[in-house]
Amino acid sequence: MPKILWMSPYSLHDISSGASIHCRYILESLQQSGFEIWAFSSFVFDRPHGGEATFGNLDDLYAKSPRTSIFELNDRGIHYIYLKSKTTTELKRTCAEQMEYFAHFCEVLDIYKPDIVLGYGTGMDSYTCFAEAKRRGCATVYMLLNGKHGHFSFPHIDLVLTDSRTTADLYAVRDHINVTPIGQFIDPKYVVAENKDPTFVTMVNPDFNKGVAIFAKLAQVCATELPEQKFLVINSRSNFVEKVALLHEYGEGKENVHPMSGQSFPNVLMSAATNDMRLVYEKTKVAMLPSLAYESWGRIASEALLNDIPVLATRIGGIPEAVGEGGIILDVPQHCIDDPLSLPTDEEIRPYVDALKRLLQEDWSEKIKKARANLDLKALTQNLVGILLPLCQPRQKRYHDRQRGH
Repeated sequence: MPKILWMSPYSLHDISSGASIHCRYILESLQQSGFEIWAFSSFVFDRPHGGEATFGNLDDLYAKSPRTSIFELNDRGIHYIYLKSKTTTELKRTCAEQMEYFAHFCEVLDIYKPDIVLGYGTGMDSYTCFAEAKRRGCATVYMLLNGKHGHFSFPHIDLVLTDSRTTADLYAVRDHINVTPIGQFIDPKYVVAENKDPTFVTMVNPDFNKGVAIFAKLAQVCATELPEQKFLVINSRSNFVEKVALLHEYGEGKENVHPMSGQSFPNVLMSAATNDMRLVYEKTKVAMLPSLAYESWGRIASEALLNDIPVLATRIGGIPEAVGEGGIILDVPQHCIDDPLSLPTDEEIRPYVDALKRLLQEDWSEKIKKARANLDLKALTQNLVGILLPLCQPRQKRYHDRQRGH
């Protein structure tokens, strides 16, 4: 049985990270296809609360086994090894913590003897872990799920994978780096709602770069033009009330004009983050992805399509590739990209209002069905297995075999 070791200081149980969620689905799909999977991580999350759904309070978790620095669990067929950490923030980890992470990684290599080390992270401990895995004869694979690593030449990496053709093309043209797109892995049983009562226009994560300015302006206009329509915000990584108070009008001298507050939106409801998105999609009529910064895919779009929900999104990065025919893609005002706190004008928000009305009133079922064609989990998994299996054939005698004199 081929063996994969996932390696990243970032937790794969982080519900505030789309990358973590995606990679968990990939590993689970590979495990169900015959790979043995271990994962070595630490308690680093995109947001401090990202692991609460799985681990609860970390202080309480650590107190249950105070004499060991390791926490282990088996989840959905994968064996997870977590190194306890003093901080949940990547940039606050000390040199000593990174050295400890590397030391434990070497121990895991000795015990598990993987064929492939797969992961992500450009910190020094991730860099040295990949280098050590390569030195020991393991194949090394990097998961690249953003457009920010053009400065990184991926030394000691045999294969770089990404989700979208858009991101693969970006790195090929901009950085002359060969990246292989494998699509977006989503297991429908974890995201498709059974009992649906479509009610809301929904946005997940009301952050500035995620386009809360566009969402807020749209909701404000619709309070008059579509008074019966309700909007829903999932505060997964940011808080809607806190963010909208900082948004300002567009124009010279208007940087300090903040026309909105949490009380400005009687048609907007908020909900906390959840590790069961089925609860969100059962109430969603239209999903919004008004992102203002590059996204490699747009996971919410794919999950919405699997729930027969049309999508209203911006023409940013790989989002159009994710939406396909299953929604409406609109251009973004340049000033919103330059300054994500800048609100669209009444004229600039008009295409979004008109598009939303279309999505609410028209039948999008056939277009959504076509858009779902690239979300076939079985086909995506078979393709990835075909890519990874050749890497499991030793190109040199493994380090642990050489040590034994084989």
